[in-house]
Amino acid sequence: MNANTKPNRSVILDYVRTPFAKASVPGSGKPPGMFADVDPVDMSVPLINALLDRTGIDPADVKKVLTGAVHQESSQGLNIARIMVLHKDSKLPQSTGGTSVDRFCGSSMETIAMADAFLARDPDAVYICTGVQSMSQVPMGGINPYLNSGVHEGNAAGFMEMGTTAERLASDYGVTREEQDKFALRSHDRLAAAQEKGFFNNEIIPIEGLDHDDGVRPGGTVEGLSKLRPAFKAIEEGGTVTAANSSQITDGASAVMVASEAYAQKNSLPVKAVILAFGESGIAPEVMGLGPVEASKEALEKAGLTMADIDAVELNEAFAAQSISVLREWEKQGMGISEDKVNVDGGAIAMGHPLGASGARLVGHLAEVLQRDNLQYGLATMCIGGGQGVAMVIENPNFSPKPSTPKL
Repeated sequence: MNANTKPNRSVILDYVRTPFAKASVPGSGKPPGMFADVDPVDMSVPLINALLDRTGIDPADVKKVLTGAVHQESSQGLNIARIMVLHKDSKLPQSTGGTSVDRFCGSSMETIAMADAFLARDPDAVYICTGVQSMSQVPMGGINPYLNSGVHEGNAAGFMEMGTTAERLASDYGVTREEQDKFALRSHDRLAAAQEKGFFNNEIIPIEGLDHDDGVRPGGTVEGLSKLRPAFKAIEEGGTVTAANSSQITDGASAVMVASEAYAQKNSLPVKAVILAFGESGIAPEVMGLGPVEASKEALEKAGLTMADIDAVELNEAFAAQSISVLREWEKQGMGISEDKVNVDGGAIAMGHPLGASGARLVGHLAEVLQRDNLQYGLATMCIGGGQGVAMVIENPNFSPKPSTPKL
């Protein structure tokens, strides 16, 4: 065993995802999305099989599939993680367990944190951490939503509309409509550039003939976006949040394989990233978009790092107003980071936000960015409806410091 290897330290062996496809929205008048009729399990099993094929590990070593899915009803119900194992096309044995997790937007990042915790006691196991969401089949809020009356009486803002919380942050942090639209345009342009350069080729497993994220719209203008009316608050009342500067309603799935560093070395497996720390926060629901602030602070402290050490950030773009507010609050707290390091390949405004799948995508793609650009430390973080936040710090074990330039 290498002197620097820690037997129970968790590592990411590989990461894959489906393309993210625009979801079908009833009454919109738009044609059905590419994955509108694709069962969430059928989106996920090819990802599990791809991870097994690419790593070559013994499927019997997979202790459990952990799956994040928001609103576990209908095609996303019946403990969807175990259903993936039992699917006729799955390459996993019946000895593999399945646990489904619903932590809203943070669900699949939570599964990676769970695997990290499990491996501290069982370093010989492997976990496949997946996330999936068919927003076409199970809409935002679920099919049969019910909220206990005690929540209304004790915290009326407990599950207020997410766009309304974004408007609250826009007001609190002075985020203008133009700033939001510019942020959205940057997301689209960065995603389009990354697609053109093939930056997603290694992670995307084609489904139903689709091999790319289909929500990107590059080349837009602030003037063009300014014509859209706000979606959550009347423009006469100062509304600024529109469909264009919010994350897209999307169908998709993602998967990350997590094992111990000792397992990777024993089986001569390359490692994409080392998991250093996980942080979480709970805040007032009406400002839920600020969840990444304290969650990131906790994760960085646990990792023994500061924001100054971070080379790349994947910040989920629930709304442009929300993302900009997080950046401003980080700056206010002495944790400022250049926007050139944030979402270098675009984010959810351009790609979409299939709720249960986004957390694993953030962590997995961050690992890809660190490898591709020879960067050392990365932070993935996201807000969660109801007033929470999660964050994860990872390290590139293959980072090679650039030689210093000798003085003449």
